[in-house]
Amino acid sequence: MTDSGTTERRRSPALILATLCSANFMATMDLFIVNVSLHSIGIGFGGEVLSNVAWVLSAYAIVFGALLVPAGRFADRYGRKSSFLIGLSLFTAASLCCAVSPNLWSLVAFRCVQAAGGAILVPASLGLVLVALPSDRVLRGVRIWTVSSAISGAIGPVLGGLLTAASWRWIFVVNLPIGIVTVIAAARWVPNIKHDQETRIPDLIGSLLLIVGLGAVSLGLLKGADWGWGDGKVIACWAAAGAGISLFLLRTRFARVPVLDLAMFRSRVFSTANVTVVIVASVLAIQLLGMSLFLEQSWHWSTVAAGLAIAPGPVMVYVGSRVGLRLNQRFPVGSVASAGFVVIGIGIAMIAVMLEYFHSYPAAVLPGWLLSGFGTGLALPTIMGSGTADLPPAASATGSAVVNMARQLGYSLGTAILVAILGTAALSGSQSRFLDALWVAVGACGVGALVAFGLTPRQRSLMAVATGSADASAPRRAA
Repeated sequence: MTDSGTTERRRSPALILATLCSANFMATMDLFIVNVSLHSIGIGFGGEVLSNVAWVLSAYAIVFGALLVPAGRFADRYGRKSSFLIGLSLFTAASLCCAVSPNLWSLVAFRCVQAAGGAILVPASLGLVLVALPSDRVLRGVRIWTVSSAISGAIGPVLGGLLTAASWRWIFVVNLPIGIVTVIAAARWVPNIKHDQETRIPDLIGSLLLIVGLGAVSLGLLKGADWGWGDGKVIACWAAAGAGISLFLLRTRFARVPVLDLAMFRSRVFSTANVTVVIVASVLAIQLLGMSLFLEQSWHWSTVAAGLAIAPGPVMVYVGSRVGLRLNQRFPVGSVASAGFVVIGIGIAMIAVMLEYFHSYPAAVLPGWLLSGFGTGLALPTIMGSGTADLPPAASATGSAVVNMARQLGYSLGTAILVAILGTAALSGSQSRFLDALWVAVGACGVGALVAFGLTPRQRSLMAVATGSADASAPRRAA
């Protein structure tokens, strides 16, 4: 139940928002820090091959994505504050376990636990922003919550490089003070909002089947170059992936509360949003991890220098998102998202071409890196904001969670595709394979630009999307 009386009146909306944004900042920053540090993690564990080390990223994205919908419903059913505290505590404890992991596979296991905590705390934090703030501050609160992710994208690579210079283990230790302080602040300041005890938790077996299916796809892609693409183990991965995903879809059709409501995919806008967000997230994963590896292994830069070099891209994502918000008020959202894909593709192509002729960061990388970051800012928020615009209001929360799930799975797919392209070239720092990966990303942007035109919703939804209202840009319930 909602707290009442003097204590409730004394709660500061600014302190509540700062607490919730701190958790979101930490969870998002983790992605950028680990990208920069992946090469050092492999060295720290005795020179583990990239196809193994990449599981530090892929396992997190798969588990996070698959649990996002059930976690959002869990917050609705048992209370957003309690879910937030559980998720934040789990994420923080798992971060400590990651920091002291004795080997690579224990680190991957603890990353899965960390992902489960993140899947609980992120939707719960957004849900609390929507209901714990005064009504006249909700829209501003959602925007600040979103900006906290952009800030983490700019700070994460630099901080990751600085910490990894001492030891990669510090990239997880840094979560401890943030997590502990945020838990204490949340327990003290965040109100315990009345929750819907009638909400039913989605089918967890379905989530497990989704993890198995997508994990098998990632395993086949990550290990294909090592095992051989015609090897029986790779074929077994494809078979397991097909079985897992097929059983997931079958379970979804007959479960009382499925993870995915397949009826939502009858909406052209919703289906398009899920396809395009997978594409843009895959391209982003190829860019972030690919550039980190290229700078550290081909150009032999330190993690600090690589982090500084990557940071301008996420900064431009924020700039692009602000421009995109204004463009959405004047042009169809499908056109804006398509333009974003085109700009990303041009930026990546510039890098691929310039690297053939120049070997300095300002000439070969920076212009295209800034441009692709700007394009991502145009495309990604537009896709996320318009994805649920044609769904009934009662389905918007779950729909938003599904689009976020697709984004996480896109990160995993992009990581696996990059490793499959690089193969053993990642160890030698061969520039040609990195360029191949960039051109694959350019091709994906071309596909995304064509598909994105289907994002434009019916006229009744355009105003909410264009103005970036809380109804369009974020779920009304924890999702």
